[in-house]
Amino acid sequence: MLSVVLNAKNEQNIVKACLESVRWVDEIVVVLNDSTDETEKVAKEYTKDIFKIEGQDFAKVKNLGLEKATGDWVLFIDADERVLAPLREEIEEIMKSGDKSAYALSRKNIIFGQEVSYGPYEHDWIIRLVKKSQVKGWVGSVHEHIEFNGQLGYTKNSLLHLTHRDIDHFILKSLEWSKIDAKLRLDAGHPPMTRWRFFRIFISELYAQGIKRRGFFAGTVGTIDSILQVFFFYMTYVRLWQLQQPEPLDKRYKEIDEELIKNDFRY
Repeated sequence: MLSVVLNAKNEQNIVKACLESVRWVDEIVVVLNDSTDETEKVAKEYTKDIFKIEGQDFAKVKNLGLEKATGDWVLFIDADERVLAPLREEIEEIMKSGDKSAYALSRKNIIFGQEVSYGPYEHDWIIRLVKKSQVKGWVGSVHEHIEFNGQLGYTKNSLLHLTHRDIDHFILKSLEWSKIDAKLRLDAGHPPMTRWRFFRIFISELYAQGIKRRGFFAGTVGTIDSILQVFFFYMTYVRLWQLQQPEPLDKRYKEIDEELIKNDFRY
């Protein structure tokens, strides 16, 4: 028996195709974290097993789905991923004769409407298919990964990943993720952000994305993606700097307004 665990937040426009791509499985478990749109309504067309959780700890989200799944095998999938027919056929064969505890699936990535295969997108392996009896659980608030007993196998076929749908999608996702990343760095005791650190981070990440990961050599889309990835990384450290300030910025602006009112707006 195969269970699919799908976690989603405000994915009403894309979740239907995802669910269609896995409707052949024995059980679909949907976990909604802070979702406020019509995602739940769409999901109800495919399953009654819908659960809600608060917060952006992605390991907790996936662990809740794992807990609720009843299949011997569990396939984890995101709303912007699609199980292609060749992968479906391979998974069915793995369930019959697979001798590994978990399987890594590669992804074909489409960003800004084009399939890309450079740098981080060239060998995009993710562990998503597991024997439930061998799973220890998911760990990590943002860049979560699964821990399990036994050996890891690799599928021959791929998921389709429809990401970076437009600039709004990328920016909104970056705003959300950068908050989590910044808080994790703060909790880990990151040194205070200073001018030279910002400069070093910007240059090193620009080199990493554009040169080392070959983004600047992958055409217009590769260049756009590389610069946006630098923007996301830089924004995380700006948020970290903000969290490291002795008082919240909104408090500072409130104090300025109070002083202006008190002094008849003489500044």
